[in-house]
Amino acid sequence: MDKSTIEAYDKIAQDFQSRNSVTLYDDEYRIFNSLMGDKKKVLEIGCGIGRDAEELIKQGFDYTGVDAAGEMLKIAREQVPQGNFLVGDFYKLDFPDASFDGFWAAASFLHVPKSEINGVLKEAKRILKPEGVGFISLKEKTTMSEGVIKEAKAGGIERYFSFYTEKEFENMLIENEFQVARITTRQEQDKNNTVWLCFFIKKK
Repeated sequence: MDKSTIEAYDKIAQDFQSRNSVTLYDDEYRIFNSLMGDKKKVLEIGCGIGRDAEELIKQGFDYTGVDAAGEMLKIAREQVPQGNFLVGDFYKLDFPDASFDGFWAAASFLHVPKSEINGVLKEAKRILKPEGVGFISLKEKTTMSEGVIKEAKAGGIERYFSFYTEKEFENMLIENEFQVARITTRQEQDKNNTVWLCFFIKKK
């Protein structure tokens, strides 16, 4: 994740904390849990303020969360004290090979430039055990493919976004030797009617 995006999340951390905690992913939690079965050790890549951490822990997962934004992690540790939260880099996760049964990456890989996404996917695959399960959600591409978006919130922030069609990202997953187990979509009730593409994958 580029420096300006990390700085942006540090600036808007408190805004995230004040948002409604209801998540889009109720069905996706259920599907992920079903695919995981008895396997419980999970890494969340891009844990933010710990919203999904709380639900994953409730479901009995042995949870670790990583994020590059220190202010987001401060809130996560306060809100979900039972979680294990660490500063982490998507591009080089500080864990041995095959450390986790699964990973959860909701709205995090969308900040990775398309030229770098293969490296991030390879790193996510590296920390998975054989037959490990992954979840990735991204915003669906409409007009813009990728680039920096400037916003007025928090006195002005810049974040890098990459947007995908369903087939485009599915092909990237296949190229990186993941099995695509299931794809779901969720529409957010915002001014843009944002569609989220949700991919459930397995390490071959």
